[in-house]
Amino acid sequence: MIQTIGTFAYSCGMEQACIQEIIDLHKFFQDWFDGTSPKTDAVFARFEKTTTPSFVLVSPDGSLAHRPELAPALYAGHATRPTGKIWVTDAHLLHSFGNQVVMAYQEWQTNDGVQTRRQSTAIFGADPSTPNGVHWVHVHETWLP
Repeated sequence: MIQTIGTFAYSCGMEQACIQEIIDLHKFFQDWFDGTSPKTDAVFARFEKTTTPSFVLVSPDGSLAHRPELAPALYAGHATRPTGKIWVTDAHLLHSFGNQVVMAYQEWQTNDGVQTRRQSTAIFGADPSTPNGVHWVHVHETWLP
């Protein structure tokens, strides 16, 4: 653990918390979509607990998905991709301001033998009530070749 005082140490701590959150949420999606995890409200609460009520996802096609519409769609997606895979790489800090940070990462998916890759940018806020101490505010995804 870094024992320094100031914004730099705080940002480094936030960066590590966000990297772990990025990994953990995508692991949750993997287990949810392939049916490894049980389809219960308690399990799905992991998504709702770590996203703000005003959370917005900008999909690679430019469409917006707000959490009130996104959550039921994700819930309904349980076990719909039994052979699919989801993982992330290259997570890193882009910018920090106050108790928020902007992170970037690449999300990879395979489904029915087709592999896709997206560049994602996410805004996180500090939130000690969540598993990794941060919550998702906004995500913007762009297709990569």
